[in-house]
Amino acid sequence: MTKQKIPQIGIRWKLVTYLAVFVSILLLVLWLFQIVFLGDVYRNIKVNEIFTAAEAIKSRIETVNPGGNAMAQLTESISADNQICISVLDDSFRAVGGGTRNTCYSIGAANNCFVHQSSGTLLSDMIRFQFLATVRQSGEVYFRDMSPNTAQTQSHAPDGITFPTTPQNNNPDRETAMLYVEYFEHADNGYYIILNSKVTPVSSTVQTLQYELVIISILFIVAAIIMALVLSYRISAPIIQINKRAHQLATGDYNTVFEGSGYKEIAELRDTLNYAAKELSKVEGFRRELIANVSHDLRTPLTMITGYAEVMRDLPGENTPENVQVIIDEGSRLTTLVNDLLDLSKLQSGTAPLSMTTFSLTECVKTINRRYQKLKENDGYDIDFLYDEDVFVTADYPKLGQVIYNLVNNAISYTGTDKKVTIRQTVTETNGIRTVRISVTDTGMGISRENLEYIWDRYFKENKSHKRAVVGTGLGLSIVKSILQMHHARFGVDTSEDEINHGSTFWFELVCAEAPTETE
Repeated sequence: MTKQKIPQIGIRWKLVTYLAVFVSILLLVLWLFQIVFLGDVYRNIKVNEIFTAAEAIKSRIETVNPGGNAMAQLTESISADNQICISVLDDSFRAVGGGTRNTCYSIGAANNCFVHQSSGTLLSDMIRFQFLATVRQSGEVYFRDMSPNTAQTQSHAPDGITFPTTPQNNNPDRETAMLYVEYFEHADNGYYIILNSKVTPVSSTVQTLQYELVIISILFIVAAIIMALVLSYRISAPIIQINKRAHQLATGDYNTVFEGSGYKEIAELRDTLNYAAKELSKVEGFRRELIANVSHDLRTPLTMITGYAEVMRDLPGENTPENVQVIIDEGSRLTTLVNDLLDLSKLQSGTAPLSMTTFSLTECVKTINRRYQKLKENDGYDIDFLYDEDVFVTADYPKLGQVIYNLVNNAISYTGTDKKVTIRQTVTETNGIRTVRISVTDTGMGISRENLEYIWDRYFKENKSHKRAVVGTGLGLSIVKSILQMHHARFGVDTSEDEINHGSTFWFELVCAEAPTETE
């Protein structure tokens, strides 16, 4: 039973969905805080105002003379700012600051708040004196929130303290109050701090907010839908366009040009894909060249082997050592080409680990140079090795020898008519670290500046008209690059297309090592 593929939602509708969910959550939070929790938030604010005002009054008593005008100014300021009725009394129940002065936030509220309920002198009723005395004896703060849903709750109230007041009903439209009473001692004097704050009903406010929020919600939803559609189109349009061009690129159309703008990420994606298309086009061209070049290198020795073998079979007297040697040489060239292809594949896949030893790099170059003795004698090549001292390095001897061998082969294949190749060994010292450089110089036509960065690529050839190398297979520089990267060595090429001083110099550098002792 095949599993059905779940259809994916496009970016446009995902953006619409995300924005719709965000607006819905925003409206829900707005409804909760403006409608459901408005009364609780309002009461918490009033409670905080009362306790903050009490702390401010106690702090003023501790720092200045409470009997002066400073206390009156403070209570008037707090009362006006927070709509709190305030009374500060001494041990004799007299208002601090002289007389029977009390502070109320409005004249109209004077007959309704607890501080001004008495028609005569403040707290003239003996029951009120007993209440304040009970608070003093308890040593705790008396606080009561007489809101409809908390009318029977006492917060921070000592056990046994009650105050005779008119019971509150549960009508949410009825104005309620909060009462704070605390006995406070300072400098051998006692003070009663009495705060009374009205709690205005919020039911009418809630109804107004409900009407406004309905209108706001409708406007927000409509605006969110329009904005989501516009934003989703502007964001998804360039992505959809780039996706269409990417499908064209996947079919092998490397001339595809990606377009798209609007924001930074799209522009960066466009530039990256255009660069990728350009590089893929180059790789495809290099691949075709590789197939053509390898086919040419394979066809030539196979043709010669087949031709000489047929001649030796069909013509009497042609079975000579010279003809057999041609077949052997071409077979060896064919074997070398196949081995180079295998070596390059192993190096680039990381399946050819390094075997590090310390050896004489100078002697290694000498050994390789002696291999070309026959080429020097028969074809007139001039291959010189210039050095000043014997240098040791720690590296993979066979692979580093292959590097030098391939660089010399490359120089022989592309050197000038004078057939001159120069190998140089130079040693430099920086901050106590000795570094050896091996450079191989030919006298050929040089490499164009625009092709320098591609000269190490496995598919690249400076001269597009392929010719059969004098020695080697034409894959040497790719092998050199892979081996030197495994050794973390610096390498490069210096070239000149000048008509007089032309040619190319390929080089690499390694850190010098101490010569091994005889026991090693």
